[in-house]
Amino acid sequence: AVHLLACDYKFANGYEKDDDGGTPTLTRFHHPRPKFLGGTVSLNAAFFATVLLISRIKSNATSYAFVSSVVTLFAFYPTSRHEIARHFPNRLGFSPCFAITAALSVSAWLLLVSLEERCMFVGLQLFLLVLSPILQWWLQRYKKIITGKWDIAHIN
Repeated sequence: AVHLLACDYKFANGYEKDDDGGTPTLTRFHHPRPKFLGGTVSLNAAFFATVLLISRIKSNATSYAFVSSVVTLFAFYPTSRHEIARHFPNRLGFSPCFAITAALSVSAWLLLVSLEERCMFVGLQLFLLVLSPILQWWLQRYKKIITGKWDIAHIN
């Protein structure tokens, strides 16, 4: 949960803040990664959870594979994704990041052995990628805006 709250997902998607600290924009110019936008906290949280999980694994080979995949996923992939999004921005609705994600999903589906695992994988993908956004869009009609003394004063 700490990783999800502290991670800078805009950086991973190719966006960088302007020098004046304004809104993030997709840029093709190279700027070094910001020193701290939650990156250190999110990375440490991911590795802490990894250490807790691998303490339960009995095999050294499985532990090594798990740690290697976590390092790749949480340490190397966000920077790689940023570089891909920066050099190859979305054109005509096609994103190289989308193609990579689709290829990884298909590869994971092919590696699953049983039909039960494949059905669970497809069901989870459908829930996360289709049903959750539709549900969020549908629930927006029930959203209440609460105002009170704690709000910033607005001049009319």
